[in-house]
Amino acid sequence: ATIECWGAGGGGGGTRGTVGNANTGGGGGAGGYSRKTVSSATIGASQTVTIGAGGIGVDGQDGTAGTDTSVGTICIAKGGSPGEYGVTTSLGDGGLGGVAGTGDIAAPGMNGAGGTGAGISYAIEFLSGWGGSTFIGSAGQQIATGPSNTVNGRNATGYGCGGGGSVSNNIGTTGTGGSGSPGYIVITEFIGS
Repeated sequence: ATIECWGAGGGGGGTRGTVGNANTGGGGGAGGYSRKTVSSATIGASQTVTIGAGGIGVDGQDGTAGTDTSVGTICIAKGGSPGEYGVTTSLGDGGLGGVAGTGDIAAPGMNGAGGTGAGISYAIEFLSGWGGSTFIGSAGQQIATGPSNTVNGRNATGYGCGGGGSVSNNIGTTGTGGSGSPGYIVITEFIGS
């Protein structure tokens, strides 16, 4: 069988808004990808299958990390790291993609993007960090907002992608990052004649 695993994406960073400042949370990192081809003898009678849970956005805080996706210890794809929260003049960094796991092919995930903004509020729209993507999903998108507004980050869709960060502009409210999407497994079995 050939086993393919995608780790879950990390949650986006929140914001702690203050009047007179613009700040944004970073996007969560995407989960890593691993592939392993094994014999029936290696698989044995059974293996434990674990689908990673996507990280969540937390109000005014860093997001949480995505968890690992695995088939026993044979094939493991690591979850993505969370985006950081933004506050005052500090912009949240994007989360790192999941590190390389276990498999014949073990690739790290795409990093999330950091937020953009400054220590002043703008009367124009600006962007938060977006999550890392995979080819089987779509990351939480960047959020644009005008003055005196807080917008929560968008959730990732599909599988293995990071959530988007939130935005607070010239307002004393907190924002919540978007959630990352769960991991995924594809197992292709081959039958000999």
